[in-house]
Amino acid sequence: MPKHKDDLPVVIEGYAQALLSVAKSEGAVDRVEEELTGLRDAFSANHELISFLKDPKVTEEGKRKAVSEILGDKISPLVHFQIALAIEQGRAPLLPAIIDHFFSLTSESRKKITAKVTTAIPLSESATQKMESTLSELVGEAVFLKMSVDPDILGGIMVHLGDRIIDGSLKGQLDQLREGISRKILTEKGRSLGN
Repeated sequence: MPKHKDDLPVVIEGYAQALLSVAKSEGAVDRVEEELTGLRDAFSANHELISFLKDPKVTEEGKRKAVSEILGDKISPLVHFQIALAIEQGRAPLLPAIIDHFFSLTSESRKKITAKVTTAIPLSESATQKMESTLSELVGEAVFLKMSVDPDILGGIMVHLGDRIIDGSLKGQLDQLREGISRKILTEKGRSLGN
């Protein structure tokens, strides 16, 4: 780990830049981004994994083997090597930040805005292309989609576009409905107490 917290952004930038450089040289930026999206989703869904990677009692070798077992053959040797390298160099806790920074760098290099799109089920290729063109029209710029699947949203779609969130998920709509009903009940109770 870096000696000073101020060194962290430099370290994260270095790993992300190196990964992007290798991915570009092999013409594999899209594939690497797709694989890293899956890895980031694994980190998000499994907080124990992050705790495990941060645990100083676990050896770097143990962390590398555990991550290898989790990922199996889901990732290419290129991504596997870069992740193993970061772990062996004591940077395992920084992996989520390195991945996020890699996404920022790829977005900048494409001159596109990255939209993180979450659906309850995988979308067809034609639906994905239609969504990409619709979002591009909406923001007036080219948009690159990073797709992920989360059954917890129940249905519909959730889009993170920069600092904007478009929540068209069934879960989001149910939450809004619940809030509206609660507000109405409180308003009615407030009126009856006032009389």
